[in-house]
Amino acid sequence: MTSFAQRFKLLREGRGWTQDDIAAKLGVSRSTIAGYESENKGRVPREETLIKIAELLGCTTDYLLGRTDDPHASAVSDVVEMMSSEERRLLETIRQLPPDKQQQVTQFADFLKSQGDKEDKHTEESAGLDPDDMNAEITEIAAHMESEYGIDDPGFVEHIHNVIRRTLRKYDEMVAKQKNNG
Repeated sequence: MTSFAQRFKLLREGRGWTQDDIAAKLGVSRSTIAGYESENKGRVPREETLIKIAELLGCTTDYLLGRTDDPHASAVSDVVEMMSSEERRLLETIRQLPPDKQQQVTQFADFLKSQGDKEDKHTEESAGLDPDDMNAEITEIAAHMESEYGIDDPGFVEHIHNVIRRTLRKYDEMVAKQKNNG
């Protein structure tokens, strides 16, 4: 198994950086870098520095620590396995978008979260909500996303319906659970 010291040195040298170069980028001394690269010392940086190193070298902390042999793979794959098929489909759709469209999706998600923060009494209010009104609201959100972000997918409205319904159901379950525990 390759050690942190070996991977760190290999990646640093692959970028053509000296120990002084990466030390300056990380805000540490050259001797600290030498310690990281020493097989005998076996030093591994603290989490904050490890994250900076991974970002600078274009790899994951899991790769640096020897948890994976793929410099770009991480424990995220475990999270993806736990996702529903709708969540994976949404993630894949977002990944296929150009960066500016991904940013718009992020902004829209932030907007939706801010709306949720304003509606902390969702359960009480939704109890009397007519399902047809709810479907109309969901369709309006999906139509807005389609027109605003140029999404051309016939199944998109249905997909958004499913994601929002599932999210609302999980929210209602969480609120009910909190009431039962409180």
